[in-house]
Amino acid sequence: MPGQQALPWDMPQPETLPDAPTEPETLPDVAAVAPAKRTLPINIGRIADKYLRASHGKSGDHSHYGLQDKNGQFYIGKDLIEIDRNDLVIKGKRYRGTQGLWQLITMKEPEPGFPTKEDEKNYGEIMVEADAIRHPDNPDSPFESISSKWNNFIKPIWDEYEKKQKQKAKRQKKNIQGKGFLSSDPNALCERLELLMASKQAGNTGLRNEIISICNELLRQKILSRDAYKNLMLTLNKDVNY
Repeated sequence: MPGQQALPWDMPQPETLPDAPTEPETLPDVAAVAPAKRTLPINIGRIADKYLRASHGKSGDHSHYGLQDKNGQFYIGKDLIEIDRNDLVIKGKRYRGTQGLWQLITMKEPEPGFPTKEDEKNYGEIMVEADAIRHPDNPDSPFESISSKWNNFIKPIWDEYEKKQKQKAKRQKKNIQGKGFLSSDPNALCERLELLMASKQAGNTGLRNEIISICNELLRQKILSRDAYKNLMLTLNKDVNY
């Protein structure tokens, strides 16, 4: 149009220039690398891309302890995993996406020398956090196998997990015994507290744990103010023999 400035792509090309290819020659044939249905996120990193493509379509017992592709979304256990460049984000916590960690979550057998102690620690946290360490049909048991990955990496995670669960159950049992199965009725709790405090004043011992448990429950229910709670704790701490 006369008087209108031509834009760069409107300018005629010199006849000596060869026809430009529609795509740079260095780009890989994506259709040949991965099925058409698999579209990786645009923020995928080089390391993540390498192991995601290598593991695509593979399955087996080891996949229970690693990354699973469900209709283009990635899961470990029941948890949806966010992939940010090479890093993994699970429930808001970021794990550094090294080759060692990616091998642990995508490969049947990691390559020797790759998983570092930090990789193994992060892998263990991920398996526990995503609840992928337990067998889906029997939560009290792991998903065992005869692979070296099970023996070298997963079994130690399960052993540590089982140890902590037993310790937790022991603490909970001790707390329940200490509380004496507290009532949730605030009136009953206040009456019981009054009785215990009077018993303490009379010189009876062995009452401390129950008194503290009742005070904690009354504070939780907002029947007891924080100031009143602090005063009671100060009173209790004057005599540690009850």
